[in-house]
Amino acid sequence: MHFVVDTHVLVWFFEGNKRLSQRVKEILEDEVNLLVIPSIVLAEIKYLCQSGRISVNLEKIINVLESDTRCTIYPLDLSVIEKLPLNLDIHDGIICATALVYKEFLKEEACLVTKDEKIIKSGLIKTIF
Repeated sequence: MHFVVDTHVLVWFFEGNKRLSQRVKEILEDEVNLLVIPSIVLAEIKYLCQSGRISVNLEKIINVLESDTRCTIYPLDLSVIEKLPLNLDIHDGIICATALVYKEFLKEEACLVTKDEKIIKSGLIKTIF
């Protein structure tokens, strides 16, 4: 199973934030699960770090993700653009489209790890939180 990780989930995991559900924490820590980080997630984290809205260190996150063989940082490529839904804001749309690429183009079992109500209500992709 591929778990596409939303920005707030990754930030909360690295911050040790109690808003992260135990279920999601277990998913992220399980050595069997494959984690997909859309490149927009890292761009959002960089912005949030620079604006002082979060305390996590982007370099640390990137180092951890690159050294973890379960993790794939997925680029914003043409397949993501093709799947980009227009009923969500651009950031959420790119994250959903990345999950859709795994499900529909790559034919992998995939779900999106998010608490974002707009994404959940869109019904575009299976979500978990």
